[in-house]
Amino acid sequence: MNNPDKEFYLREIAKMSKVSPATTYRVLNTMKALELVYEEKNRYLKVYYLNRKNTVMFADLFEDKKSALQEFSEFMSNLLGVHMVILHGSEERDKASILVVGEKIDQDAIRLKAVEIKEKYAFNIIYLVLGQEQYNQMLSMGLYPGKKVVLFSKD
Repeated sequence: MNNPDKEFYLREIAKMSKVSPATTYRVLNTMKALELVYEEKNRYLKVYYLNRKNTVMFADLFEDKKSALQEFSEFMSNLLGVHMVILHGSEERDKASILVVGEKIDQDAIRLKAVEIKEKYAFNIIYLVLGQEQYNQMLSMGLYPGKKVVLFSKD
């Protein structure tokens, strides 16, 4: 899908998809029957290429899309004063708890981004903004036990 005009050999497709050549061959035959790919034979080899007319509807499925947390982290990385963004606990299907650590952070901007993400992804970001010293003190007191994943850090 990333190279719709390129022709591929069976072994190329197998290597890129990390699937055995035999399995790749069976899948390609199914895709040929569904008219998703074409096969051309030259003297000794077969090449395969997409039937662009029949695969347009699949392009959106395979497009590299950002997750709600990726979008939030990217936004936070560009927000002044943010030193670190931490996922506290595990990301659930529809929500995540985030600690935002830094100084003089625009909390209205964070709130607006959280609302935008909730509307766009149906994903709720529950966040708490802390200064670096507050975060360190709370950590030393054991107030944030459990799994923590740093999503962004300026260090």
